[in-house]
Amino acid sequence: MSRYIDLKRIEFVVTDACSGCCKHCSNDERLDSRGSVDAKAAVAAIKQLAGRFAIESVMTFGGEPLLYSDTVCKIHAAARDSGITSRQLITNGFFSKDSQKISDVAKALCDSGVNGVLLSVDVFHQEFIPLEPVECFAEALIKHGVPRLRVHPAWVVDENNDNHYNAETRRLLKIFTDKGIEASEGNNIFPSGNAIKHLPEYFAPPDKVDLSAPCGSAPYTSRIDEIGCFGINPNGDVNLCSITIGNIYADDILKIVDGYDPYLNPIWRTVLESGVTGLLRYAQAQGVTVDTSDCRSACGVCRKIMDAMKACTAH
Repeated sequence: MSRYIDLKRIEFVVTDACSGCCKHCSNDERLDSRGSVDAKAAVAAIKQLAGRFAIESVMTFGGEPLLYSDTVCKIHAAARDSGITSRQLITNGFFSKDSQKISDVAKALCDSGVNGVLLSVDVFHQEFIPLEPVECFAEALIKHGVPRLRVHPAWVVDENNDNHYNAETRRLLKIFTDKGIEASEGNNIFPSGNAIKHLPEYFAPPDKVDLSAPCGSAPYTSRIDEIGCFGINPNGDVNLCSITIGNIYADDILKIVDGYDPYLNPIWRTVLESGVTGLLRYAQAQGVTVDTSDCRSACGVCRKIMDAMKACTAH
């Protein structure tokens, strides 16, 4: 058993395909949006990991995961059957305009054991996504008995920041809260992908990015030697933040877990011991030059260097 992994949560990026093209998205237009995670491989990974670890939570998201609703249902049914108590879906709610299909998918999700749905509603999603089918989906989930449904907004800077984006998001949320659907605290937009292109004025300029923060100190991250959660991508990659530790299509998931030691990899060890500033120095020493002038966070710098080092290793 890996001394560096005590898994409590598995996150599946079901697909990179999406029914929107939001300005705030941490991905961008260059993302490969073909296909979805293989359901059979995902189910096998859940069962094996649940047999080893006390998994508390499985989450599916995307892209728009309900473009592949059958896969989502199979993942959550496997989580339910493996005794995993929290089975959560994040969706923008727009995968069809057909009311019968919307109802059928909502029922299938409830039948498969999904017990929490976060419905992405905010100014950015609704620029591209019509509200009517999203409301129809919310009503269908309630009809079919989903245990918990919340609208889940993305905030510019934070919820309390006074800007026109947040004002419109509050108006949209009220449509749902007036129907008795609660709102989550949401999340603050991360400076990556489309967000940097379309909302640069809301992030620190590149020359002000603090690179001194240690690994795992940024929101939604943890140290890569204290892993309680990892994500599985549509291509099968098992990801911890900006590093890939294996692929479930190529190797057994427990073999990947048991073989993980970040201190045996000089790049990963550098991040843990010297942070992003040390990683920059390491890349330069290896003759790898990385332009980080467009990065607006230490995580963005780290990810860009990791990608460049991975590309060099591949060649």
